[in-house]
Amino acid sequence: MDWIEAFLKKHGRLQAFDEVWKALPPYPGFLVPIKAYREVTQWQGKEMRNLGRCILGVLAVALRHPGGAQAIAFKHALRCVRALVDLNMMAQYRSHTPDTIAYMEDYLDQFHRMKDICLEFRVTKRTQAKVDKQRKEIRRQRALIRERVAPSQQRRMRDDDRDEEDELRMDMIHGESHSNFIKIHLLSYFCDHIRQFGNIPMYSTEIGELAHKTHIKEGWRQSNKNDAARQIVHSYGRQHAIRIRVLNWQSLKNRGSDLSPNVLKHLDRTTSMVSPPVICRRILKGRRGDVSNILDFSRISGVSLEIIYRELIRYSRHNLPRDHGLPEDHATLRSLPIELLTQLEVPVLTFQGADVYEIYRARSTGTLHFRNQGSRNDWVCVQAGTEEMYGALRGRLPAKLVVLLKIRDPRSEDTVRRVAGVQLLTPVNSGCLSDMHGLVTVQMREDTRGFTIVDIGTILGLAHLIPEEDRRWLVNSRIDLRTFNEVY
Repeated sequence: MDWIEAFLKKHGRLQAFDEVWKALPPYPGFLVPIKAYREVTQWQGKEMRNLGRCILGVLAVALRHPGGAQAIAFKHALRCVRALVDLNMMAQYRSHTPDTIAYMEDYLDQFHRMKDICLEFRVTKRTQAKVDKQRKEIRRQRALIRERVAPSQQRRMRDDDRDEEDELRMDMIHGESHSNFIKIHLLSYFCDHIRQFGNIPMYSTEIGELAHKTHIKEGWRQSNKNDAARQIVHSYGRQHAIRIRVLNWQSLKNRGSDLSPNVLKHLDRTTSMVSPPVICRRILKGRRGDVSNILDFSRISGVSLEIIYRELIRYSRHNLPRDHGLPEDHATLRSLPIELLTQLEVPVLTFQGADVYEIYRARSTGTLHFRNQGSRNDWVCVQAGTEEMYGALRGRLPAKLVVLLKIRDPRSEDTVRRVAGVQLLTPVNSGCLSDMHGLVTVQMREDTRGFTIVDIGTILGLAHLIPEEDRRWLVNSRIDLRTFNEVY
């Protein structure tokens, strides 16, 4: 990251990078920065992982609208960072195919083709001394030549000499500097490692670091602090032996072997202590007590009654059976009992996980403050069409979550419609990926439908959008592996 900071400083884009960095929205597992990038003094593993999930989008926004002389340098810098980020994302896969390995090799080749853009900012002390010596010698020679030239021509000669000096400086830097250090060299072994030994996360050192808490710290607390090391080792050995024993019993039980009643009772008790599976349905929470009908909802949200009526009727016609649709009379709609809620829990299937779900919590507080900070209306991903639509987004559109509603049908007390009011965005350039940074740009819709009612079943999860310009955003598809695999 040092060379990126130096690159931004050279081209006067460091302030723009800090502004985008501080404007990043929340996302599950992502820590929203509260400081400017330059104000972060200590970078640990958590901060580095955070950086890797958003660096491409933030850099793309900071480098927008290049000048004539900056266009090529900005293009190479974005492609270099994009290749390295994509390689890192693909290396985190838990399983691989020949195609994914080929992708990794292609990303590494792209990185090596573009990495020369950072050589200028990896100058060693020895190279810098040579550059300074060369500059002094050139200036001495040019001064002798300018002494024999008329004053009217000296200014033009100084400009030409400055350009020539910069070219010679860059030639020496590119000739002396290199990227041949251990961390870059290790990248060339990733694909061979996967072919021979399996996925890379399986050999992560984080497992040992996390085990330090359970094996060492908890063992220390449980010991009598006298010869604690021996007690820790013995305690862990006993726990490990018991776990292996239980697994063996469970395997014998699955095979139908005869086991004693005490063993079966212990296995049943152990099974009952396992966390229950995640319920794979969307749940609304956080009811507000200041809304009971459409009039209250219009007053709180600021959405006009005409737009609410129009969207409720459109939703009913497109999503509900004809004999179970909402009434289309405005007076009846106005009297419908509704509930306004602030949180939607969406179960999202873990990437490359079998029947393992994570709970994403989308918040919509309206004008109310969230945790004493400010109002929060999250970005969500809405299934708005088929996979052939919207280019790389594959039928999904980002949207700002405005409201969450429960609408009760007075004709049937048991019928409850769970809907969400959103502001759908539209993709720029038909949702095609950018050639430079590989991200999709979205913007506010130009039509009058700034408020759309959708069923909560069409909300697939949260979206992470990086503000680019007024009413335009970049869809950060590198925020997690699932999004990276879907939006590509």
